[in-house]
Amino acid sequence: MQVSLREIGARIDFRMMVSVLALCILGLVIIHSLTWPEDDRFVRQIFFLGIGLAVFIGVQFWNINFWRNASLVLYVSVIAFLLGLILFGEATRGARGWIMLGTFGIQPAEFAKIATILFLSTTLEKMQFDLAKIRHVVLSLLIIGIPVFLTIIQPDLGSAFIILISGLVMILYTGLDKKKLIALFLAGILVLISAWFIVMQDYQKERVLTFLNPQSDLLGSGYNVTQSIVAIGSGGIFGRGLGLGTQSQLNFLPEQETDFIFASIAEELGFMGAAILILVFIFFLWRLYLILQKGGSAFTNFLVLGIIIMFLSQIVINIGMNMGVFPVTGITLPFISYGGSSLVASFFGLGIIMTAKT
Repeated sequence: MQVSLREIGARIDFRMMVSVLALCILGLVIIHSLTWPEDDRFVRQIFFLGIGLAVFIGVQFWNINFWRNASLVLYVSVIAFLLGLILFGEATRGARGWIMLGTFGIQPAEFAKIATILFLSTTLEKMQFDLAKIRHVVLSLLIIGIPVFLTIIQPDLGSAFIILISGLVMILYTGLDKKKLIALFLAGILVLISAWFIVMQDYQKERVLTFLNPQSDLLGSGYNVTQSIVAIGSGGIFGRGLGLGTQSQLNFLPEQETDFIFASIAEELGFMGAAILILVFIFFLWRLYLILQKGGSAFTNFLVLGIIIMFLSQIVINIGMNMGVFPVTGITLPFISYGGSSLVASFFGLGIIMTAKT
């Protein structure tokens, strides 16, 4: 059932949207500082933001029942795109993760996060998920496992981990006792061991080893983390100023507008700028949590929880890897990092959450 613009306006959380737009504007400012005038990434990001806002409004013309019913189609479509990338996609920087449309690239893994959460929410509600029933657990893990596997072999460990952690938290939300918790812990250890010896490639193992000992290879696998930590530390309290960060402006810091944009912010805007950024993220997550607290159907609760975990894990892991707390996994900072797929997918998820409020 379609809804009117007035109804859409009534259910949008404008306080949350103010925080989101503040994050987007900060991202634009930093991207402009880092890239202008050598390339057009700043202009492209404005274009992506426009598309994202249009998607945010557009998805709300249909109510939550429409998205519940469409979840299977979206999930199957994303799986088809991921499989197509593996079979027919061209490698870009060693990964088959993008569908190229002229000079623009679409990253299906970003949309796989939302599609998996949406379809898993529908399934958990429909079968009245019970963690004690093996059939329920196997089906749920299969829904999570297919996109996780297809993103791992691209390879894109970052997106795979976000899908995995979001799905597992949604499952655990149904309740655990000690025996089930121990069983899941042991299963997790087994999965990690298997991933290390069977799935992970050498450069991915190097990232983990570098995380454990960043000083072991300062000019090789430890270079990115080392430069990021230097950039954060050199910003001081108030930063060096926009366009004046030596690590980012002189390209000592790699991927400064995507994976390591937090380090760029800390260098140019200092501790105060980074702290304000984190506070805005906290406010954003709190507004999402309030939507979850209001309750609703099992489907909407699972959906909102999954998207909260998706955003939270991306924020924590990105900032953590910039500070050397987590291994470098290629996870971008929501609404801040350069990239159209991440930005549009994030607004798509927020738009669906707004439909869950009615």
